Amino acid sequence: MIDLHMHTTYSDGTDTINELLEKAEDLGLEVISITDHNTCKAYFKMEKINVKEIYQGDIIVGCEFTTNFDNRLIEVLGYGFDYKKINKYLIEKYNPVNNKKRFEAFYIEITERIKKLGLECDLDIIKKAKKRKFFEIAIYEELIKHENNRKILKEDIWDSYSDYYRKGITNPKSKIFINKASYYPNIKEIVKFIHENGGIAFLAHPFQYKFTDTENFLDKIYNEVDLDGVECFYTTFSEEQTNYLLDFAKKRNLLISGGSDYHGTLKQNHNLGVGRGNLNISKDIINNYKIGKYH
Repeated sequence: MIDLHMHTTYSDGTDTINELLEKAEDLGLEVISITDHNTCKAYFKMEKINVKEIYQGDIIVGCEFTTNFDNRLIEVLGYGFDYKKINKYLIEKYNPVNNKKRFEAFYIEITERIKKLGLECDLDIIKKAKKRKFFEIAIYEELIKHENNRKILKEDIWDSYSDYYRKGITNPKSKIFINKASYYPNIKEIVKFIHENGGIAFLAHPFQYKFTDTENFLDKIYNEVDLDGVECFYTTFSEEQTNYLLDFAKKRNLLISGGSDYHGTLKQNHNLGVGRGNLNISKDIINNYKIGKYH
């Protein structure tokens, strides 16, 4: 059993590197990939520890890149690349210190939306948190403190940060929607850079975006972007959705990947290795990856 999609405290997970490796070992996972959002810091950290003393399985270098396609915010999973070169790019493109205008624009837009909707929120807390790479989590944590916000915004976005993000902030039908696509690099740029640095690129969790036209979206992105594969196995996917993606990949000679999208306590029921209990991903899916391992 393998898991190629998980996050640590270097992005928006709640487990440290050591904690995550220990859990992977306890579960007997044969292969893992730590795919923090827009950073490869985990792999620099692992240079300083004896990984094999903690985890006996194989590790594939990975990262989940936030990007845009067709004016939609989506993610790409990259595997097997030169993480030192990739991380320099990530710092340049995604670090809030280096992208003050972009992050300031989003901060202004989200705070104005909060005011317009009349949501209760301590904006001083948000202002202090905006220097963090994932200050959106601070916004969610502040909003859910106030029960009245659920009454003001009667949408299914309050149970978890994942719901807030997918059903709210990135959902055009939500009152709290903000089009963040323009704040991030185009998918073609990301995929090209992954390839140039020895890696392979996968579209992450297609059905998790909650698009109303996922099938058409998949056809369009396949025709326009040089992706190597698609994430077919994922915690929230139904059997029908998984089978659709497997068939889609097979017909187009694409690689397949899969993972729990484990975030520790931040995402409910995204349990490492098994998701909601529905995952049992075979090591066989990586046979044709043709990339090296971290160790």
